[in-house]
Amino acid sequence: MTCALTGWLARQLARALLLVAVLTVAGTPARAEAPGAVTTDFPPLTPPSLSHWSQIGLALLPGSGFRVIIPYGENIYCGKPGKRVCTGRVPFFLDVQPSFGMGPHWDVLVDLRIGLEADFARTHQFAFAPGFRYWVDPESRLKVFATLQLAYDSTEQHNRSLTGYDLAFRNSNGLMFEVMRDLGLYAQFGDTIGFVRWLRFEVDLGAGVQARFP
Repeated sequence: MTCALTGWLARQLARALLLVAVLTVAGTPARAEAPGAVTTDFPPLTPPSLSHWSQIGLALLPGSGFRVIIPYGENIYCGKPGKRVCTGRVPFFLDVQPSFGMGPHWDVLVDLRIGLEADFARTHQFAFAPGFRYWVDPESRLKVFATLQLAYDSTEQHNRSLTGYDLAFRNSNGLMFEVMRDLGLYAQFGDTIGFVRWLRFEVDLGAGVQARFP
């Protein structure tokens, strides 16, 4: 009888353990994976390029400077009566500059110089200077540049002994701060050597703004 009782207790214990196991599994919430779940891990955003490559630009730069004029002949008025060499301030001007980024380091540009102040001949300067600009570090927010240009000056001098135009070599060196990809503020120092009408040395200083697109 003792063996029968022991067998019965073993069977009851096994049933109880099976019931506990079933209840435990049934009470555990299932974790269902939603098909096609969207991940929230995004790749890091790439900052926009600050290079001017393939951008069209338009800049405005007012300025002034200092010049020396040495006529090739005698008795040619160059701003001061009776002087063989004339020195003085460059009349206040505005440079309008369209440009295009032909590569990461290079722009092609044209400076249109418009005299805002009358010169000694009582005329206002008009000159244009096509050329190229080189950017030392095109991706930097604060970048250095240099230009090489050939200027054509058609300012009237009202003097038959002088040619109606002047040619000059021009270089400008400056610093631009990129406010954003499409807008920059800059300052530059320029020098010009004219050689057809008379020998002319000019240095000028200005600060301006450039807008670009796209």
